[in-house]
Amino acid sequence: MNFVEGYLQKPHLVTSLVLLAAVVGFIGYERMPVNLFPDSERPQVAVVTVYPGASAQDVEAEVSRTIEKELNTIELVRRVTSVSKDEVSAVTVEFRYAKGLDSAATDVANGLQKIKALLPDAIRPPMIFKVSSATPAVLTLALRPKAGSPLDLSMVRQLADNEIKERLLQLPEVANVEVFGAHQPVVRVELDRDKLERFGLTPLDVSQRLVAFNANQPIGLLLTSESQFLLKRTGEFQRLSDVAAITVTHRPEGDVHLGDIATIRRGVLEPQSAYHGNGKPAIAVNIQRGTTGYALRTIADVAGLLPRLEKDYPGIEFSIPDTQGDLIELSVGNMLDALRDAVIMTVIVIFLFLADLRGMALAAISIPFTYLLTFAIMWLIGYEFDMVTLTAVILAVGMLLDDAIVVLENIERHLHEKGTDAHRAVVGGTQEVMLAIFSGTYATVMVLLPIIFIGGFVQTVLRPLSVSLCIALIASYIISVTVIPLLAPRLLRRKPGAGRNRFEKFIFRFDTWVVEPVREFYVRLTAFALKHRVWFLPPAMLLLVLSMRQMPLIGRDLMPPMDTGIVKINFETDANTSLEQTEKTLSQMEQIIENRPEVTSVSSVLGSEPAVISFGSGRLVQQGNITVHLTDRFHRKASIWQIEDELRGQFLRLPGMKSVDVFDFGATPLSTIRSSVDVMISGPDLDALDRIGRDVEQRLRQNLRGATSITRSWTLDSVEVQFAANPEKLALYGVSPAAVAGQLACAVRGLPSSVFRVPNQDGLNVWIQLPAAERAHAAPLATYPVQTPLGQVPLAELGTLSRRPVASVITRQGLERTLDIQAYRARQPISHLQEDVEKALRGLPLPAGYHFSQEGEVKQMNDSFQRLGMALLLGLVLLYFSLVPAFKSWVHPLTIMVAIPLAVIGADWSMLLAGKHGCMPAMMGMILLAGIVVKNSILLLDFIAAAKERGASTHDALVDSVRIRTRPILMTAIGTAVGMVPIALQWAIGLERLSPLAVVAIGGLLASTFLTMVYVPILYALFDDAQHGLARLCDRLVHRDPAGETPAAATPPAA
Repeated sequence: MNFVEGYLQKPHLVTSLVLLAAVVGFIGYERMPVNLFPDSERPQVAVVTVYPGASAQDVEAEVSRTIEKELNTIELVRRVTSVSKDEVSAVTVEFRYAKGLDSAATDVANGLQKIKALLPDAIRPPMIFKVSSATPAVLTLALRPKAGSPLDLSMVRQLADNEIKERLLQLPEVANVEVFGAHQPVVRVELDRDKLERFGLTPLDVSQRLVAFNANQPIGLLLTSESQFLLKRTGEFQRLSDVAAITVTHRPEGDVHLGDIATIRRGVLEPQSAYHGNGKPAIAVNIQRGTTGYALRTIADVAGLLPRLEKDYPGIEFSIPDTQGDLIELSVGNMLDALRDAVIMTVIVIFLFLADLRGMALAAISIPFTYLLTFAIMWLIGYEFDMVTLTAVILAVGMLLDDAIVVLENIERHLHEKGTDAHRAVVGGTQEVMLAIFSGTYATVMVLLPIIFIGGFVQTVLRPLSVSLCIALIASYIISVTVIPLLAPRLLRRKPGAGRNRFEKFIFRFDTWVVEPVREFYVRLTAFALKHRVWFLPPAMLLLVLSMRQMPLIGRDLMPPMDTGIVKINFETDANTSLEQTEKTLSQMEQIIENRPEVTSVSSVLGSEPAVISFGSGRLVQQGNITVHLTDRFHRKASIWQIEDELRGQFLRLPGMKSVDVFDFGATPLSTIRSSVDVMISGPDLDALDRIGRDVEQRLRQNLRGATSITRSWTLDSVEVQFAANPEKLALYGVSPAAVAGQLACAVRGLPSSVFRVPNQDGLNVWIQLPAAERAHAAPLATYPVQTPLGQVPLAELGTLSRRPVASVITRQGLERTLDIQAYRARQPISHLQEDVEKALRGLPLPAGYHFSQEGEVKQMNDSFQRLGMALLLGLVLLYFSLVPAFKSWVHPLTIMVAIPLAVIGADWSMLLAGKHGCMPAMMGMILLAGIVVKNSILLLDFIAAAKERGASTHDALVDSVRIRTRPILMTAIGTAVGMVPIALQWAIGLERLSPLAVVAIGGLLASTFLTMVYVPILYALFDDAQHGLARLCDRLVHRDPAGETPAAATPPAA
């Protein structure tokens, strides 16, 4: 009793196991989480440090460099970058994939603790943020007062910070909530300069008194024999009147209180940021998921709370100007529709070949069971539905039916052509091809296996696709050799054509008019080719050479661009532009955007706030970011790239606009890739970097074709006002440099002093300032009166004022200062842009100590292609050594693998004709193709080996293999290709990113299928003849006598 016959005698056991797997698969399908794309970001940790009053150069020298040097020593660090701007340092540490995010954050915290003594005393404690795929908000709420509401934006900000944020954080799927949009409430202490002078006080004196009084100080424990009590000094301010009551100095006539020399009131911090939701000023609330959480679950949690928030805060208008939910739901919905269409089209192809509704139903039954078994395993190992795994599921449609079709077709052949009874036909037909289809499945899995372990970005993105495909293929094999044989006797007709209805008879003409002529054509062509083998080899080699030569025309990318319907806009206004003026420019941009009918929502961010990482850190008040949501590409006429071009042209005509980048969401596959093209110049001197940067920018503008915009990370056009104190004059007037600086700080933006604690709310910073009318401005700063023990003197009397151009920000990487020249592209391949960059930079002289590096997509692309090439090579080696024992030959596995270069011919030309670039998904398509196409060769060689065992000659076995296997090979190849059509034609949002995979697979599969049936027999015959010739030669050498004659020649004839 063979294996097939054994389990056919236990139908209840097999059926119960299959149904159990189906039930688990259905549960998995319902409960599997949904995401847009796999989490592919490398672990990153950001350290944000605020250094009040410090310039960008001071921040870099005293904070950023110190932190960089320490964090660069942590294990598995890939790179350390920093951005230093006035008062803020942002250092980002990027780790290799092997580093856990929690471990990375712990190591960073330990490193900061070690260098704590080396950092300036005036800095605020560094803030550590984990940065991952979960950092961008899954949802942004815009909060603004309703018309007629007594609330203003500062009140809304206070409610958002203290109440709404806490309620959102109570939701189980919400990991973090960040509030943004200026209007932070503070306590203002507005000093009267005349009274300060009268009492001989300075702003620093007032600040020190505030810090001294506003504190609760623990003293110790009071111990008795029966109890103990904690003793502490209480003094924290409870009310604004407490602030006014503190004593700032003593006079004979009585104590002087703060309220005597200042006005204390609540106000808002002078803004360095702003937020607009759908074109209107608002307070933004970003919702972040956990690192192991999922966007749709988080969004659903927030959506459930939102009606209660609207009810509890009737004076606030809540809106959602930015969300990932719409894109994810649309993309996944489209993917499932594409899966449905792929199944329908594949089943129709099967029916065209079978012309039998029963056979079609039997083959189609394997699809849901295979998918349910696949979903069960995916769910149990913790996978999710996203663009990559669903692409694998769609790709698998045709491949899943390969095994079922081969088993079904062979059972029918035994039943109809050999005339055996149903039971023997099922057992014999299944057993005959069981090893062959196992070898095909095993071969495909072997080719895909290296992707799982190849490492880097490639493994992170493509591992889910590879694993999902392997699971589906194994599930397909299991279902094909169990469910199909169980149902075949009950569904298949006993006689060919018996009981066919009119529709089936009509469809059967397809077999008569198309399949039979194709089969006869290949039989005759194979017979002819076997007699004239030499004629057929040169054309194939020529086609392969031509295919490889046209690869540079195709170009290479890391990942193709995709039309997600989300446009990103980064812009910067002229240097030293105020926030108010930049906000006016933003309003003009929003008006241009909202005039477009495709726009559904707009979310705009200006500047940055130190403790808020999800809105962007290190951004100046002249810099902004806009996110524009459009209707999906199926419901608008213009592509996202056309819309971007039109918006870019309109924005650049706005007055005061310094630069603008308009690009699509996902324009770079990783957040650490700053732009498509990024030429980074490194060196010690800012002036030299600026000079080199101007030359590079000019050369790129002249040579870089296909770039939509070219910008610089910083320029030396920001103006800094510097005061150089005269030591002699300071000594003459009896005032210290710190006292002068303190008065100037108070006279400009203000001096943060202490924190006013509010019960059950965040504390309010206390700012010491002069009244707005008395503050110093840039023009009359020289005449600003400074308080000294000898009376007021103009600032110019104590030193020299000057202006000089400085960098608005200072960027660093690899412990060096850097300047990035960045460019975005629309659809031009990165390899073509890279050629233009190399041409532009050729011959550019660099001073000693300065160098270029490519930090854009090309760096990651080269690494990814290297890894994929290694994966393909390793996959082919595994494939060869897995086929050797299956066919008990060292030679014929090479015959099988000849289908791979034949597939390359079709793959290359299909990319050229479809306008696709060589990219990571296309390379994955090549790897997948190598596993698919060998299955046809395996089917041919399996039949050839079986025929030769039955005594057929090599020639007859080769011709008969083509005659018998043409129909199932065509059926499986066309079915597999048709199943990939929805991916190739991009029937889902985001499939542009993975469509090259399907284009390569379809083109290569079809070309290989039609060439394999000719060239595999030719190669088999050549190798077979070579083996026999070598065997005969060895035989002659072994049996030759020492005299050089064969035994037959040396023996005399019998008398």
